Amino acid sequence: MNKNRLTTECCGIRFKNPVLTASGPAGNGEELSSHINLFQLGGFTSKTVTLNPTEGNPPPRIVDVYGGIINSIGLQNPGFYDFMTNNIPFLERIAIPSIVSIASNYADELEIMTEELNKTDVNIIEINFSCPNVDKGKEPIGSHPMKIFNTVKRLKTLSSKPIFVKFGPADDILYLVKAVNDAGGDGIVLSNCPRGMKIDINRMKPILKRDFGGFAGPAIKPITLHQVYQVRKHFPEINIIGTGGIMNGEDALEYIMAGANLVAIGFGVMVDPEIPLVVIREMEKFLIEKRLMLDEIRGIAQRK
Repeated sequence: MNKNRLTTECCGIRFKNPVLTASGPAGNGEELSSHINLFQLGGFTSKTVTLNPTEGNPPPRIVDVYGGIINSIGLQNPGFYDFMTNNIPFLERIAIPSIVSIASNYADELEIMTEELNKTDVNIIEINFSCPNVDKGKEPIGSHPMKIFNTVKRLKTLSSKPIFVKFGPADDILYLVKAVNDAGGDGIVLSNCPRGMKIDINRMKPILKRDFGGFAGPAIKPITLHQVYQVRKHFPEINIIGTGGIMNGEDALEYIMAGANLVAIGFGVMVDPEIPLVVIREMEKFLIEKRLMLDEIRGIAQRK
């Protein structure tokens, strides 16, 4: 079996395969490492961390729906400095590329975290402008192209590491991505969860305390896949991590064919920690049968 068929490069970083964890369900690595060998993954993305401790949203936090779940975690985490002490050492030790996801509605908080992460051995910094479960602070940076441009441009001056920006599904996604691209950002992550809700018909009220949450699962893949396709069509050179509803090798191959450089699995890890490894095996099997290399099919669906 040719072990090199899935090898790819992104931002000068070599990935043994394109399959990463998405921020959130896999925690910060140690949790998932008790279930699978992380070294088999292409890379690992941390849970999103905020500068100050965040309690998250009140329960219930997860609701089952057709095709997935609606989650309302609210970025619960012990804060950036706790993360630097207790989680960064593990991420620096794993022998695969690591991505740290950070979030804030305040540019100065993102600057502090980016400067500190630049001193570590993590490989990529992800700016999460997309969480559907947080509404504290100012109007979100991630919904305004000029704010995105100014923030990313500033962060690029503070870090030598690649800066990726994570968005949720949006009708104006091309304007948001253009802001990242014009500011010198290295890549984007498409897409986080769209908003969704479920109503308890007996109580006649929304089940979640905040009424809505992030809809995750296989049902969102057609939406997020189209976002990747759309962005690749208009930005041929930008790096893209495709995520949303990946449950098997076919799902991941669709993202690659739409133009993604890498893919990330979130909901699937919650269903079964082994799913990323299944995806890798199924992708490799497909490429062997077709006698193709991964880079040969990237964006192939764009070629008409």
